[in-house]
Amino acid sequence: MDEGFNGILHRVYDLTLTLAVATALIPTEVIRIVLGRSRIAAFRERLGTPPGVPNGPYPSLLVHAVSVGEVAAAGSLISSLKDEISTVRFFLTTGNREGRAAAEKLRTEHPEIAAVSYIPWDRRSAMRRWMARLRPSAVIVIETEIWPNLFRSASELSIPLFIVSGRIYPRDRSRYRLARTFFRSVLESAQWIGVQSEDERASFVRAGAPADRVDVVGNLKHDAIVSQSLPRQWEAFFEHSNGPPLIVAGSTHHPEEEWLVEALRRLRQKDLSARLVLAPRHPRRADSVNKRAVSAGWKAARWSDGPPTDGSWEVLILDEVGPLAAVFRWAEVAVIGGSLVRQGGHNPLEAALHGRAILVGPHYEHFREIIHGLDEAGGVRVLAGTEDLRQELFSALRDLLQDSGQRREMGRRAFAYVRKHHGVAERYARALAARM
Repeated sequence: MDEGFNGILHRVYDLTLTLAVATALIPTEVIRIVLGRSRIAAFRERLGTPPGVPNGPYPSLLVHAVSVGEVAAAGSLISSLKDEISTVRFFLTTGNREGRAAAEKLRTEHPEIAAVSYIPWDRRSAMRRWMARLRPSAVIVIETEIWPNLFRSASELSIPLFIVSGRIYPRDRSRYRLARTFFRSVLESAQWIGVQSEDERASFVRAGAPADRVDVVGNLKHDAIVSQSLPRQWEAFFEHSNGPPLIVAGSTHHPEEEWLVEALRRLRQKDLSARLVLAPRHPRRADSVNKRAVSAGWKAARWSDGPPTDGSWEVLILDEVGPLAAVFRWAEVAVIGGSLVRQGGHNPLEAALHGRAILVGPHYEHFREIIHGLDEAGGVRVLAGTEDLRQELFSALRDLLQDSGQRREMGRRAFAYVRKHHGVAERYARALAARM
């Protein structure tokens, strides 16, 4: 690693992050522990305590996936890598509470995952010590977790590091270009970068990645979706529920829930009965979402309370991580949260897998490639983003609920798109196995 200008940049970065950890992150985490919202074990992991797993004579791969969607993508990659390297074991790290919960669930399904842990805050001394003690055979980073000291520590310890399903969010591209000198030295630590599209390849190269190490392989999230089942009591509940059609809104943000509840009221005024399932992106917001639904006059139920016994609910709040993918199966219309407000949208593929009519707002930057593909296939309706987006949302829901033929055709086309793009995980696994 160049100890000239790049070395100065790395020291400035490390000092800045160390100060942030000491003055903000540590005090915040201590408060959360006192309030019972976190655990001391999680705090120690953030500070750099590695998972306690024994060393063995077989290769171990550190896979880092920041949140729920990336953890699901990691699951498909782990399955494919296990087929390529039969004796391998995995350490799975994540970056937030939702991702940690998803990772623990994934571990119960994959015995080859030896441990799950938070990744440490990216201070150089802590990260290098953590990596030296863990000593994985290789590091695999899912999507856009470009932590400079993680990359630098892997390079200094001669541990191969790979980026899989790489992407750079549109809002971050100018920042990477402005700091190209710094990020070039970071990205040069990666031995190979597999990206989602030609557009993403260009973004990585402009950010400083060596062009001869960047290949287009595809979006791993195409293989991260699997048909899931609900707990038996919920399967029976939906199976025998003969009420109005369901609008399922997944991974919603404020104020999307308010807009959807308002649209439900307006649909009722037009004699279009419907029920609404709201799955907040962050389940901790379930209380406030429930209060908004009740204050608007709807009979609300919460997932964690079990299936409503009288069947008369009108708004159902999914206040747990996990069931959304399976609940999409029962939707007549699937609304993709984070796309009505400027959050970049969330993954529509779970709804597409179930052949649902998909409605997405104008802010889908994080899933641009997938939305464009679904749009070209005729499997999604994208709102134009007019000044009156609430009216546009209501009109789209009204049109889809009135036209069952259109819903079925959109769902058929969405499902066909999903099937067409299956197989990305196997391609990544072969490419990684060939480089290890």
